[in-house]
Amino acid sequence: MAEQKKFDVIVVGARCAGAALSALLAKRGTRVLLLEAAQRGTDMPMSTHFVHPPGIDVLDALGVGNHVRAAAPPSRSLALDLDAVRVRTTYPDGRAGYCIRRNFLDGWLQDAAQSAGATFRDRHRVVDLVKQGERVSGVVVRTPHGTETIGADWVVGADGMHSTIAKLTGAEEYLAREGSRGGYWAYYPAPERWEEDWDGIIAHEGETLRYVFRCDGDLVLMVAAEPRAVTDRWGKEYRTRLHESLLRGKVTAPLARGKEPVGKVIGLLRTRFFYRRPVGAGFALVGDAGHFKDFVTGQGITDALLDAERLAPALLDGSELAMERYWRQRDVATLPLHFDALGQGEVGFNSAFMRFVMERMAKDPALAGRAALVADRKLSPFDMLPMKGLAPWMLSALLRGRFDVLKGFFHTGRGQGEGQRELQRRQAMLDALDQKTARPAALRPIAEVTALPQAIGS
Repeated sequence: MAEQKKFDVIVVGARCAGAALSALLAKRGTRVLLLEAAQRGTDMPMSTHFVHPPGIDVLDALGVGNHVRAAAPPSRSLALDLDAVRVRTTYPDGRAGYCIRRNFLDGWLQDAAQSAGATFRDRHRVVDLVKQGERVSGVVVRTPHGTETIGADWVVGADGMHSTIAKLTGAEEYLAREGSRGGYWAYYPAPERWEEDWDGIIAHEGETLRYVFRCDGDLVLMVAAEPRAVTDRWGKEYRTRLHESLLRGKVTAPLARGKEPVGKVIGLLRTRFFYRRPVGAGFALVGDAGHFKDFVTGQGITDALLDAERLAPALLDGSELAMERYWRQRDVATLPLHFDALGQGEVGFNSAFMRFVMERMAKDPALAGRAALVADRKLSPFDMLPMKGLAPWMLSALLRGRFDVLKGFFHTGRGQGEGQRELQRRQAMLDALDQKTARPAALRPIAEVTALPQAIGS
């Protein structure tokens, strides 16, 4: 088990976050080794496929955006249904999201990493870490030809929510919460002619959440997410039960009727949403390995790409302060959408209060348009409909005898308040760090960084 040559960075996981990070680093002359446990060209099953416009911007910078545009129809108009209430929003001109299957997207990103100069090896599974003192200095990898030890200045875990690198380093979790739903999804043949006034839709009907995205390959991706107690009973009949659920949906039934799922049906029955400390002595976490949010809003791929874009300059800098800044910037950038996804994915999101709010939004195109700004990351979800701005609406509802909105109003207010307080804490940490770096101080190079703050609130 001889040690091989040393790289500047080993990236473990060659999907959206890992392949994008490798390409960004290799373009700057970094010696990057990109490792993937699966065989090249395999699908990424536990993933939704939608990429919002900010993610497309990153793909454009990597030379992958045009591949996506050539393969998949643009999604410019998105809709949200709460039972009988619908709000439709449209991205500004020139902006669109795309739904692309992962075996294509991941492959294009891997090609981009290799073209930039990264070394890519599939069927290489990390089984242990190499350390010098407390600092991570390499990986032990199981390959088709045996076990190898490979050294590096930095090891990056881009290996998903069940990250091996996170487990081996003991990266602490915070803001963890169990999901209330289980979900299954499948591809169906798309209609010969698309006649809907939306390209993607999320529909809450009772306790069931269903959604549809136009996808590449003349397919539509359809999802049914039920309370966990329901999906737990589906058992081996999950393919049939998914189809039956889609046939019960007002939006999904016309697209599923008379058709069968194409290929495998994929499920995610236990969901847990969290943040992990993404930096430490000689290692970092990126994408789902460091932060996993509810899939309901389809922000995972976009987060992974933006996360890679944030981490690349920190690794190139190599100092302790740069790495901690990556951590704090990630939290501040993602927390509002994290809490927004928690709220939208929760069973009971379509409360009387939220339906009342949606009714008002549906009548005001300017308000509806703000939802697209949130998806495009031009507006915080906390600022789309601030709770204090809803007070006049609430008074109007109560004067009309709509007392059913009170429970949802207070529940939504508590959730938004929790998110805003946490965002303020994280922003204060980032501000303190920026003040520290504004003072003249020598930043230590990579080789001298041996430890980073361990406490979550440090």
